[in-house]
Amino acid sequence: MFNRTEAVNNLLALMRLQNSYIHELNKLIYAAATDLTLANNHEFTMFVDNFFEFAHYHYNSEGYSQAAQLVQIYHYILLERLLDSQVLVAAEQMELAIGHLEMVVREMQARFHPQIILLNQGILLMEETQLKIIESLEELLERSQPVPKLQN
Repeated sequence: MFNRTEAVNNLLALMRLQNSYIHELNKLIYAAATDLTLANNHEFTMFVDNFFEFAHYHYNSEGYSQAAQLVQIYHYILLERLLDSQVLVAAEQMELAIGHLEMVVREMQARFHPQIILLNQGILLMEETQLKIIESLEELLERSQPVPKLQN
């Protein structure tokens, strides 16, 4: 039997984990930004911009999820809107950020920079967590899908 409350609680746990990752990567970004080599690197600034956009959408999606839990609204339309308007957009921003970070890693000066190595490892953990969030939401949607009414 599908326990929707447990599924939503699991989703929120994943989103809280993602919050922890975001917080830690923010600290690394601020530390890396003090290095003028990185601060003046176009790809690094694009990574930071996309990462902050990702974080913005993630925080909005967590807010949607908490609202759904608090008022115990588990309607298909709300879940679908959460997936489309926040979680997938956040994932798109994360992918853009990853692309820019990969460009930074390719540059010789930044390749072995300790902050970049940590950012790269952290963003990979976040990507994995984001995938789990998407999969959890898709499962909730699949199991919450309204049954079409048969016409007489």
